[in-house]
Amino acid sequence: MDRADVHRQVAALHAAHIDQGFLATLGVPFLTLLYRAIDEGDDSVLLVEERGGEVAGFVSGGLGMGPIYKRMLRSPVRLGWALLPSLFRPGRVCRIIDILRYGRRDPVRAGMPQAELLSIVVAPGARGGGVADMLYRRLVGHFAQRGVEAFRITVGDALAPAHRFYARMGATPAGRVEVHAGHGSTAYVHAILSPDTAGKR
Repeated sequence: MDRADVHRQVAALHAAHIDQGFLATLGVPFLTLLYRAIDEGDDSVLLVEERGGEVAGFVSGGLGMGPIYKRMLRSPVRLGWALLPSLFRPGRVCRIIDILRYGRRDPVRAGMPQAELLSIVVAPGARGGGVADMLYRRLVGHFAQRGVEAFRITVGDALAPAHRFYARMGATPAGRVEVHAGHGSTAYVHAILSPDTAGKR
C-alpha cells in the first residue's frame, strides 16, 4: 500500500475507535499528519497489519510525543488547515496546549521509561484473530532491537478492556497520571528482557 493511504486509513481507524481520546476530536486530517510524523521519525514507529489492501490494525510507539509534535510543525500550512476548525473553540485550544505541555515533560524524572506505546487499534472485521497480540509483540520486538529496556502505556480509567489487554500482555501498573484536569489514567510499564525473549512474551 502507498504510505499516504496507510496514514489516512490509520487516522480513520484512530478517529473511529479511540473516540474517547481528545486527539480524535481534532479530525482525520490532523491525525493523518500525526501518523505521518510518527512513521517518518527515527525515534518513533508505525507498525501496520494489512489484509486485502486495507489496514486491519496498527500500533505506534516512540520516545515521547515531543519529537513527533516538532516534526508536525515542519508542515505548518497543512497543520494549520487541519487545526483550523478547533482554533475557534477555546476549550479545544486549552486542551491542545495541555497535550503539548504533556508531550514536553521528561518522563524519566517521574521514574517512567521514555519509550511509550502511543496507540493500538484493530479494525472491527479483524478482531478476534490475534491481530492485537501480534501488533503488540511486534512493538515489543521493535523496542528490544533498539536496546529499549522498558516502555510505558497510558490508559484512561474508563477503558476496562484495554486495562485487561495490557495486563494480559505482560504490562504492570506503575502509577497514576493526569493529562487533562479531572481525567485520570493508569500508567503501565512493560519490561523488556532481551531481543531474544521480547517477542515471545
